[in-house]
Amino acid sequence: MCVALPPGSPIGVKDGSPSSVALVPVYEPDRQREPTDLAFNPDRPEELWVVNRRDDSVIIITNPGAPGSESVRLRDPAASHFMDRPPALAFGAPGTFGACGDNNNGGDYFMGPSLFSSDLAIFAEPTPDGLGSHLDMLHSTSFCKGIAHEHANVYWVFNDNDHSLDRYNFAHDHGPGNDDHADGEIYRYVPGEVLGIEDAPSHLFYRPEDRHLYVADTGHKRLLKLDTTSGTPGSSFDGSEHVRARQHIDGATLVELVPPGTLEAPSGIEIHEDLVYVSDHATSRLYAFDLTGQLVRTLDTGLPAGSLAGITFGPDGKLYFVDVLSSRVYRIDPVL
Repeated sequence: MCVALPPGSPIGVKDGSPSSVALVPVYEPDRQREPTDLAFNPDRPEELWVVNRRDDSVIIITNPGAPGSESVRLRDPAASHFMDRPPALAFGAPGTFGACGDNNNGGDYFMGPSLFSSDLAIFAEPTPDGLGSHLDMLHSTSFCKGIAHEHANVYWVFNDNDHSLDRYNFAHDHGPGNDDHADGEIYRYVPGEVLGIEDAPSHLFYRPEDRHLYVADTGHKRLLKLDTTSGTPGSSFDGSEHVRARQHIDGATLVELVPPGTLEAPSGIEIHEDLVYVSDHATSRLYAFDLTGQLVRTLDTGLPAGSLAGITFGPDGKLYFVDVLSSRVYRIDPVL
């Protein structure tokens, strides 16, 4: 049975019906862009960044929901490779963010996460060699479904080609528009254990307090957590570029946090004040679980099936989410 959350809860305090909250649009699109994820820029917290898979663009919304809020659309000149059909983004070390592409680069499977600058004098600006503004890219994860930042230039991605969780260390970036990847490291965990679906992202959240990676395992209708400190080095695997390391990690501890039966297609995932918040792409419901996987609260957004994907929390403590179908961005305000 669900229990009541305190006043001001990000997903309401009444009965979990659409009328228990107000869905406040903070961005109205000029056309269909299919947003998949969003995150507030920690360096400039008044900025909400949204990635869009239909046109490989980023929308930056300044002061979302406030009077005079403004937005700008940016698209990297080489987004067709470095940010092609992005399912997710994650801010990283100061001044940077990571993104990845949900595709196989036209059939050669030369895909993986990219590192970008969040400096607007650099991001989406052309560079001499025509490789866009990316700071780095490594290429062992086609059909990426989600990304999370760990520390420094280290990111985790959901690999729906090998059905694995991959850890990438970009080490020292090569600067805007260059292509030296020799110091990169790629480690593959739990191959065959996770599964994406065609239309929805499978987001990740890294929690430094317990060093676990929390996973929306969309295709298996469950939530997982990976102990990122577990496992031992195994065999190397092949790739299409020279890097410092490309290696399996064997025996890592992966456990079900929420087994199949509650969620239909978990997609967005965030942890806020020791609760795990999840969006369900199939039902357009939001869920809150405690850190042991016990259900605390649900919310029916009342939106059509297939609407929900990425979710995030703002500096105001409120939950924001993208609507893939309408291309809007919403904030949830409780109705007390």
